[in-house]
Amino acid sequence: MRTLVMNLTRFGDLLQTQPVIAGLRDQGRSAALICLDNFAGATSFLPDAEEVFALPGAGLLADLDRGWPTALERLTAWKRTITKDHSAPPLLNLTPIQSARLLARVLTSGPISGFGMDDQGFGYYGNAWAAFLQTSTMNRGCSPFNLVDLMLRGADLPISGRDLELVHPGPDVLEHVRTLLEMTAPTAAASSRRGYVALQLGASEPRRQWPEEYFAQLGGLLWERFGLCPVLLGTSAERHLVDGYAAKTSAPFIDLTGRTSLPELAAALCHADLLVTNDTGTMHLAAGLGRPVAAIFLATAQPWDTGPYQENSLCLEPNLDCHPCAFGTACGRQEECRRAITPEQAFELIRAHLLPQSDGDQPSTAHPKSVRAWKTCRDAHDFLDLTALTGQEPDPRTQWIRIQRHYYRQFLDLQSDIRSSDHLLSLPSEARDQILASLEQAVAMLRILESQAQVLATAPLPKIKQKFLAYWERLQAHWQADPFFAVLGRLWLTESQDQGRDIAGVLRLTRRYLTLTLAWKDAFDRR
Repeated sequence: MRTLVMNLTRFGDLLQTQPVIAGLRDQGRSAALICLDNFAGATSFLPDAEEVFALPGAGLLADLDRGWPTALERLTAWKRTITKDHSAPPLLNLTPIQSARLLARVLTSGPISGFGMDDQGFGYYGNAWAAFLQTSTMNRGCSPFNLVDLMLRGADLPISGRDLELVHPGPDVLEHVRTLLEMTAPTAAASSRRGYVALQLGASEPRRQWPEEYFAQLGGLLWERFGLCPVLLGTSAERHLVDGYAAKTSAPFIDLTGRTSLPELAAALCHADLLVTNDTGTMHLAAGLGRPVAAIFLATAQPWDTGPYQENSLCLEPNLDCHPCAFGTACGRQEECRRAITPEQAFELIRAHLLPQSDGDQPSTAHPKSVRAWKTCRDAHDFLDLTALTGQEPDPRTQWIRIQRHYYRQFLDLQSDIRSSDHLLSLPSEARDQILASLEQAVAMLRILESQAQVLATAPLPKIKQKFLAYWERLQAHWQADPFFAVLGRLWLTESQDQGRDIAGVLRLTRRYLTLTLAWKDAFDRR
């Protein structure tokens, strides 16, 4: 069966579609990928995408300026290339924005999973995981699952336990880049060079960039101690970062910023012994090529949800109470997180966990207090997980993430019996008391909603409707005001709007949330 898969996102997110396409292949379904035309080059790394249809976004906008009939004609012609003789192919939409939902309806009259739009123009979600994908990523610090796992479950696909697996560059490109590296390397480095370390200086926004002088100091340490010659990567728009790097280093380096095609970028990563990067598409490309990755997550970026989908990758984030920060908020601490992780700390962690050890060159075992370091791994259910390397496992933040993973996984899988968690003992008593009190209030309101919904099912009285809506709003406000359950409040709002079209749906939804909160409350009661 041919399935249309639509992902209208950027380079890195598009690469992370690979496990979904592979999951469809495992079920005997072929995948035709729909992406934005300016990121279509990334699809060459996706091994199981049998067809690619690039949406001419800029062209459509230009046509709209000339007149909507011209844009409609272009869109209709593009649609014909996709649907061909199939008028109603199934479509999996992985892009939650309203325009993508509308486009999905334009492209097919068949079933739409993931993120859809109904006949009245309201958005809907294919399952609870898809709803959670959108709501959790809006609450920084409340995204306990990796984006790839969320996309897999949002597509009703099992978690495979396989790393990101991208297409490697061909031998001609590999040889070309090998020659380029050797010819571009400073002559002084030739005798001492034992390999390369790729450095991705840029990020999607400046506040998510580790300072270029820190990259320069780290590059110098890796050169002096291990003979790894730094190779600077990035787009032509990031060339200004090279100036800052060059001003702070005395070690040799190779500048490939803005000088590589996508296949050449992949080849450069294949020749590198290691990539050190901000949270970028280059990070995901390296992970998908099986290269060692050390990634730094600053500002809104955090490894739990956007970390490299590859086991044994190193993830570093600042050990600050405000990290990760919320989207769209100004920093009141002068972007302290950008300088919380020092080059020396990053070097010691890379040295200890990613580079080969010798008896005479043992790394420090001290835990830096300003850094939370993690190594990617798999949990018992094959979801991507993080292992704490710097002693933060007992921290309340870590424990709460683990508790969320345990309960939300069962809840979103629609399990009728939710098992209790063992990850409660390390929470401070104050936090446990606060969580328990919040759960008790939620249980009380859900019980009232359940009884009111039962009455409405038989007698839709106006006064009962008013009381029901009042308690519904109180419950949502209660959860969204609680830092522990803000994501649950958004999820309740999303699923209520999506499924609460009739009283039977409202009753089922209320009982689902009641089962979750009772299981959570029971676990805290027993502690």
